Amino acid sequence: MRKPKLTMPTLPAAMTTALLLGVLVLAAGCLAPSSRPLNASVAKWFDNHTAAISITNDDWPIRGREPDIDSYVLEQGLVMGYEIVTGDSFGGDRIFSGRDDYRIAYLMSELVPQGFSYFGHGHDHIDHDELSYEEALESFRTNYDTMKDWGMKPVAYAYPRSAGNEEETQRALRDSGFLSGRLQNFDAERYYNIPDSQTAPDNWFGLQSLEMQAIEFQGCEACINGNDDLTPILDEALERTAWVILTYHSIGRTEHYGWYHWDEFRKDVRSIAERDFWTASMNDITLYARERESAVLTVEVVEGSAGTERIEITLSDGLDNVRFDHPLTVLFDQPADWVGRPFTVLQNGEPLDELVFDTESAMISLKPNELPYTLRPGR
Repeated sequence: MRKPKLTMPTLPAAMTTALLLGVLVLAAGCLAPSSRPLNASVAKWFDNHTAAISITNDDWPIRGREPDIDSYVLEQGLVMGYEIVTGDSFGGDRIFSGRDDYRIAYLMSELVPQGFSYFGHGHDHIDHDELSYEEALESFRTNYDTMKDWGMKPVAYAYPRSAGNEEETQRALRDSGFLSGRLQNFDAERYYNIPDSQTAPDNWFGLQSLEMQAIEFQGCEACINGNDDLTPILDEALERTAWVILTYHSIGRTEHYGWYHWDEFRKDVRSIAERDFWTASMNDITLYARERESAVLTVEVVEGSAGTERIEITLSDGLDNVRFDHPLTVLFDQPADWVGRPFTVLQNGEPLDELVFDTESAMISLKPNELPYTLRPGR
């Protein structure tokens, strides 16, 4: 006997269309990416180093100088900053002031590309605490403007003769356009800038620095006379996650002011290189800390059908992006399915970098420019 043929009842066309659309919407819902926030933070110091240090030399860079300070610092993987006096206060081969195209070219063309830096140190090497607010402001602005004319970006400043203790002197420096000011200090309780849980110094225009000076020069026991004096300070800076600034004069040149032994300087450089410091200019550390203090960070993970599709990061600080252009280091836990896989960093569709981390702990350094960054894994 032939079995009866089973047929489906015919549905109205409109109902068929609605059913198909419902299936498509359901399928799309299963495949649509979903986003969730991701815990992330900005590291206290660049590249998540434990502490920060600036090696500064109250001197001008001199090509072929003996001892060869610049080469030794570079060999140890470190950098150093030089003062800029823009007027005609000095002459001779130790401190140059006023325009010298040869020395400026050596600094800007050869040293700066290797990470070396410069900082303002007055138009004239004078005691600004003895000036009125208006006189100090004019002097600071002249130094600032002349540095810009020489192709430099003024950020940090060191008061000549460490004479920046008056409130109106510091206010004049702030109003001139500089972003930080350095003093010398002989009080061990105040060596450490931005210590512990602080995100900014007590006073941006009263930063503390260590005076590095051989005991034989003036018998200054309050100065840091050698490496034995320095190493305990380095270790405490690490313990307190602080920023320390070292001020050297006349390294290895005993005929000049404030000299410091060449052998002790080399020991200092090695001691710094052996420890987890972000060794950077006063300029860069000033920019980083100011940006970090104002940073607003949002991070979201976008999940797709095949796992984590991308990470979206926006980093803002509300500051002028032309001037405040130092990258901030963002710490985050990457998705488990990204561990060991390269991912590309893009902004406005343009690839900026490719990174890979073998653990879930990851970090990335990005400029806080208010525009979204996209992280995409390799296929």
